[in-house]
Amino acid sequence: MEDTRVKLKSEHPLPPLPAVSQKLLELINQDAPFDDVALVLATDSAMAARVLRVANSVALRGASPISSLTEAFLRLGTVQLRQLILGLVFVHHFPRRGAFDYVAFWRHSLHVALAAQQLEYHSTGLKVASADVYTAGLLHDIGIAYLNLNAATRYKEVIVEARASGEPLGVVEKRLLGVDHHEAAAFLLGEWRFPPSIVAVCQFHHNPEGAKETYRDLVRLVNVGDRLVWGLGLDNGAKRVGAEFDPLLALPEVRVSPARYEQILADIKAKAAQVEDSLV
Repeated sequence: MEDTRVKLKSEHPLPPLPAVSQKLLELINQDAPFDDVALVLATDSAMAARVLRVANSVALRGASPISSLTEAFLRLGTVQLRQLILGLVFVHHFPRRGAFDYVAFWRHSLHVALAAQQLEYHSTGLKVASADVYTAGLLHDIGIAYLNLNAATRYKEVIVEARASGEPLGVVEKRLLGVDHHEAAAFLLGEWRFPPSIVAVCQFHHNPEGAKETYRDLVRLVNVGDRLVWGLGLDNGAKRVGAEFDPLLALPEVRVSPARYEQILADIKAKAAQVEDSLV
């Protein structure tokens, strides 16, 4: 891994987070009170406006219009507001450039976050911190955006070859770039001081058994959520072909009854409708 870190540092400079975004992430990771989050959020007018847009979205039609972050907090609730801010920090930090489909990437990431969250809600006996689930799902493929940001021309070659050959994206990345998006994400989030559990998901979500046992349940949740979303036809913008999803086989891996499948799908779609437009 040390050779990989050296390569990433030299060939893929770390994209610095704006000070406001860094502070918001720190507060969210610390589960800070809403008032502390609102004070920082209010200093970024664009992000604050997007939060208000969601709170006033068509998906929440029927309630009176709101114009303040406090009202947004009351309408969305602590958990949803923090999830929204987390998404905004990352979606708008990585610019729309390169060959991969930016909108499809974040739509896929959002749905994986919600899928993992719903799977955890319907599961029994998993050893995970509920607060980590959404974050892990949202950021599981962040290495793709990172590599594309720093090597847009070369990453276009990765995408073309992966789509033409049918090989796993990570295999083609490793051959053409010397690193794959799992390694890149682990490096990026490690440098940004994310919890080891989130780093483990980014590194091992295609190979849950490779993760430390402490984090394996969380990695499995995102792995199954990712497969579920591919099964819905929502690709990640870089690779168009995904594995088939069989709920009879996959859901028991995270201790969820396949009988819950349709309800899980309905809940994912309902929650995605509330925030998708603001992210993409």
